[in-house]
Amino acid sequence: MIRLRLKPGRDESVRRRHPWLFSGAVAFREGDGSDGKAEVVDARGELLARGAYSPDSQIIARLWTFDGLPVDADLFRRRFLAARALRERFVSVGTTGYRLVNSEGDRCPGLLIDRYGDVAVLDLLTGGTARWEAELAAAARSVFAPTRLIVRSSAATQDDRRRDSSRESRASESDLVWFSENNLKLVADVALGQKTGFFLDQRDNRSRLRTLAQGRTVLNLFSYSGAFAVAALAGGALRAVDVDSSEAALALARRQRVANDLPADDADFVRADVFEDLRSRVERQEHWDIVICDPPAFAKKRSDVERAARGYKDVNRLAMTLVAPGGLLLTCSCSGLVSADLFQKIVFSASRDAGIPFSMVARAGAGPDHPVSLDCPEGEYLKGMWLWRAGG
Repeated sequence: MIRLRLKPGRDESVRRRHPWLFSGAVAFREGDGSDGKAEVVDARGELLARGAYSPDSQIIARLWTFDGLPVDADLFRRRFLAARALRERFVSVGTTGYRLVNSEGDRCPGLLIDRYGDVAVLDLLTGGTARWEAELAAAARSVFAPTRLIVRSSAATQDDRRRDSSRESRASESDLVWFSENNLKLVADVALGQKTGFFLDQRDNRSRLRTLAQGRTVLNLFSYSGAFAVAALAGGALRAVDVDSSEAALALARRQRVANDLPADDADFVRADVFEDLRSRVERQEHWDIVICDPPAFAKKRSDVERAARGYKDVNRLAMTLVAPGGLLLTCSCSGLVSADLFQKIVFSASRDAGIPFSMVARAGAGPDHPVSLDCPEGEYLKGMWLWRAGG
C-alpha cells in the first residue's frame, strides 16, 4: 500500500467524501503502490481515506472508504450486495439488461458491472481497480451469480485503442448476448461493443419513446445498434430509420428488428457520417415526427469542452430543422464535462440559430440503476431533453 500525504490546505474535498483525489493535491508519496491500494493522510499524517491508486492518472486515487475501514474482499462483497438490493427494488419485470454497479454512485469508484441476461460484464476503469481484478471478479461471481463473467479493462491504453476502432470489427456469436428490455429482445456485443456492449442508460428514454411513437415517423441519429428504433416500432411507429457510421452496429440493428418481428427494410439502415447525412436531409427539406439525437461524448477532457459545445450546437441546429411542426426531438449529451446547464444553453442557442421555437417538455437522464452519489455530482454524465416544436 502507498501512503499519499496531502499538501497543507488540500484536504477539504477528501473530508467532504469526494471520491476523486487529484495528483496536484499530493505533497509526496510513501511506498510502492504495487497492490493498487492507497491510503490518504493530511499534512499532519491523520488518516482520511483509502482507495485505488492510479499513478499514471490525473486522478491519482479513487477513494472507497473515509471511516478507517480497509479496502478488501469483504468490502467489495458488502458494496455489491447493497447495489444488488437497490436494483431489486427498481428494475421492472421483463428487463434482464441493466447496470448492477455504477462506480461512484454505488460507492465503488473505478468500476462498472452490467448485466445482460445471465452474463455480467465487469469493466475496470482505472489502473488501481485493474490491479484488484481477481478479488473484484470473485465478489461479483459470489453476489450476482452470473453464468459467465466477462472482464474488460477500460483503464488499459491498449484496450482503449482497440475499443476506439472496434465498431468496424465483427463480434463472434459467443460475444453477442441477448437480453430483454421491457419484454423486447435486444443484443449486447460484450467483447467489442461500445461501453460494455450496449447503452443501458437510455432504457427510460426508449420506454418513453415507445409510448409516443404510435403512427409516427422516427429518425434515429447516432443509432449504434438501433435500440431506439426497436422501441419506436414496437410502439407502432410508421417507420424508423437508423443512421450510424458503423456497418457492424447497423448489422446488429437489423438483427434486433428481426428478432422482434419488426420491419427491417434496407432503406432504414443508413451508414453515413451523421453530420453529412443531416445536412443532406436538411437540403431535401425532410420532416420527421420524432428525431432522436444521442451522439457519443464530444468532450473527453476539459480542453475539448469548447470544441464539443460547437459540435453539439451544430448537430442540434440541423436536427431541429428536421422536426415536423408538432413533432419531438430527444437530444442528449453523455459528455460528463459538459454540465446540464451548459448543455441547455447550447441547445437553446441552436434553436435560435435554426429559427425554430421549441419548448422543453421533459428532462431525461439515466435510470435508477445508474445512481449518482451526492458527494460526486460529476457522476451524472447523461443529460437529455425532450423538446416539442409547436405547430402553427
